Order: sequence, then C-alpha cells, then structure tokens
Amino acid sequence: MHQLVTAALDAQDYRRAKQLIQQWRKAAPKDPLVLLSIGRLQEGTLQWDAAEKTYLTFLKRVNNPKLMGQARTGLKRVQQARESSRREALDEAKAVLGSEEPGVLVIKPPENAQQAAVGMAEVLRIDPYMARLQLPKKGLRLQRTGPIGEMQYYGEALEAAGIPTVWATLDQLKAVQVFQVKHFQAVLPQPVVVCQSPTGQMGSIQFDWSEVTQMVRAQLPVFEQVNDKDPRGKLQRKELVQDYAQVLDLHVHGRKIILRGCDRTYEFRKSVALIPDQTNLTSSRLRWNGLWQTIQRSTNCSTQEDFTNFGQGALEMMSLLPYMPVYLDLNRRKPSDWDTALQIYSTLLFLTK
Repeated sequence: MHQLVTAALDAQDYRRAKQLIQQWRKAAPKDPLVLLSIGRLQEGTLQWDAAEKTYLTFLKRVNNPKLMGQARTGLKRVQQARESSRREALDEAKAVLGSEEPGVLVIKPPENAQQAAVGMAEVLRIDPYMARLQLPKKGLRLQRTGPIGEMQYYGEALEAAGIPTVWATLDQLKAVQVFQVKHFQAVLPQPVVVCQSPTGQMGSIQFDWSEVTQMVRAQLPVFEQVNDKDPRGKLQRKELVQDYAQVLDLHVHGRKIILRGCDRTYEFRKSVALIPDQTNLTSSRLRWNGLWQTIQRSTNCSTQEDFTNFGQGALEMMSLLPYMPVYLDLNRRKPSDWDTALQIYSTLLFLTK
C-alpha cells in the first residue's frame, strides 16, 4: 500500500492518493508511514498549515532516523513554499495601482484572544507571547503604517486569523472635515456653534442633537520646560507633562463632519450659559465639565474614551507618517505626536462607524 500511495503522490494523482490513504488508514491505523503520506498529500494540495502540523506530529511520535529525516525535509519544503506564497501575495498587493499611498492598519479586540494570538504570530512572524501582548483588550491599536497595499494584505490575513482590522489611506483620513468649535451660540432646542472651517474660515453651524452619531473624549498632554536636577544635583532643563488639554469630538455623519472642541481654545466668555451659575465659575475645567454634562444630557449616542491607550501605542509610529493637519491650536512650543495620534484615532472611528 505504501508503494501504491507513493506512486500516486509522485504522479500528483491526489484523488487516488487520498482514496488509497483512507483504505490504508483503516487497515493499519498505527503505521507511521500513513501519517507521513498524509503530510505529503496535504503538502501536494497546498494545505500548508495542515501539512506542517502533520509533519510536526510525526516527528513527536516516531524515532526512526530515516523517517524523521523525510518528515524534516517535508516540513522544510512546506515552510519555504508558504513563505514564497506569502511573498508573492504581498508583491501582488503592492503592484496594484495606488497601493503605494501611505496608510495605517488598526486592529480591534478579537473574540478569542488566545486563538487570535496564535494566528497573529503566524501572520506577522512574531512570538505568540508578543502577539498576545499586542492584542487590544478594548478600543483600537495602531498596528502598522506603510503603503496601503501592504496594510490591506496584512489586514486581510489578520481578519482570516480572527482579528478585526481596519485599514485606510491617509488621504481618506484627511478627507474627513474637522471644524474647530469656538463656542456655542445656542444649546436648546437646536445647538448652534461658532466654528472655524478646515480652510480657516469662521462661521456658524446649526444642527440637531440627534445628528450626533458618536463622540470621542480625549486628553492631550501639555508639555512645559522645567528645571530639574540630574543624579549629580546639576540643574537641567526638561520637558515634562504639566497638564492635560480636554478634547471632545462630535461626529456628525450625516454632514460628513467632525466638530472638535477643546477646553484650552473654547471661548467661555462668548458662550451661551451652559449651567445656571456658569458666570460665577472661574475655573475653565469646571466650565468645560459643565459643557460636557450639557452635551451628554442632550445626546443619545456612544462615547469613545480609549484614546490614551491608542496614543501610547501609536506614538513611536507617528514619525513614519507624512504630515497630517490636526485642527487643534494648543499654542505648543513645537508640534506634538499626541495631536497627530488623536487626529488619526478620531477620523478612523468616524470612517468605521
């Protein structure tokens, strides 16, 4: 039977080989050559993962040096063929028109983290433990940046491994219009905001609270130069986080816009009263909290508040991306990657809502 199966496999007659192996397995289920032949059949029919598992199982069960050598050779062929197939698929993805446009790849929490970690490790060629650490428990995680063709290739592979993904070009993110809210002229029954358009023009927008489909709340670190002492007691200048700017994005999908407010830029003196004793409040943080409470009472939509985790993981990749406008003037001494990370985070959520 071994000779018949080998002849069928050599002739690439996989239908006959499968029939013969089924007969052989019933007649001699413990014959190690059966398992080796199954591996060859899986290899011949391009079932790389199954063949790899079969060869590895064979190596655990069999101590015959000659047969083990055949299994190792088969295992090497499978791994090389799979890697070659991946390279070809990636090259094809990169060859598509427009695939070189810069883009981002984001992953979401999977339903089965343990299984997803194994699949992610296989796709990205990393250790399963490291893959498990990279999987988000909630919210979004910026996984990669690069040509959109490559992002799509890895996104589809991760999707197949049970990991929800999102990929988009930077141009798609930039296409989302972000208006900077200066202050509210009215809150009820219909809100009216005075805002600055993406092109810098001032104007007002009237809308219904029911049009707000999603909100994003975020904190952006505000850095200041301070004096500090090094281990030897010598004074030195350091840039440290001294405070946090509060940002609130209102996503209005029907109008394809984001209304962005910030406690550092909101014009409280010009704003309609948001709470009864607002005029007696001197703290902008208290006034901002009053604004948030008013908006929260007026809307009935989800609020995304996991930006900090996203930003911490995304910071190291921001320098790899071309410039992106952030539509937020915090009068920083120098641009901050935190602002860019927020722009990516909010516009990604907008596009995937």
